[in-house]
Amino acid sequence: MATKNPKSKTQNSGFTLIELIIYLAIVSIILVSISYLTIDLISGQSSSQADQELIYGFNFITATLIKDIRLAQDITSLSSGVLALTMPGDDVTYSFDLSNKKLTRQIGAAVADLHSDAIEVTGSFSDRSYLGRAKNVGVDLSLNYKNPDNLPQYNASTTASFSVELRGRR
Repeated sequence: MATKNPKSKTQNSGFTLIELIIYLAIVSIILVSISYLTIDLISGQSSSQADQELIYGFNFITATLIKDIRLAQDITSLSSGVLALTMPGDDVTYSFDLSNKKLTRQIGAAVADLHSDAIEVTGSFSDRSYLGRAKNVGVDLSLNYKNPDNLPQYNASTTASFSVELRGRR
């Protein structure tokens, strides 16, 4: 009769050193991948925020300028940095403040910025009227998102050049 020797059985409990190294390598790769994905998502969100702020400011400025110029009865004063319009109610004056990089709109004595402090605006106005038949105002705009730390995800800018005809003339 054969007897079994209890010492001949090998008991394998626990991990070997190679299994532990492979496990740690796989977990490290997964954690590093998740970290890079998170950083990429946060950076993309910052870029999207800068773009959205810039587009909102651009749309608001152009819509306000176009509406006021179309409603104007006449051009009171026009220079590269100032546009004064004769309106049915109070006159409206637009000014590019070159030192602060702002575009302001003045109705009567009330002056208001047309954009948030996160945006810098520069530009000019020009007279594009043709032979006195129609009065046209040319507008050149340049908007930049303020980026004092020069981070690439906050670089956003846009430019536009358009012309609007006064339609409020009778």
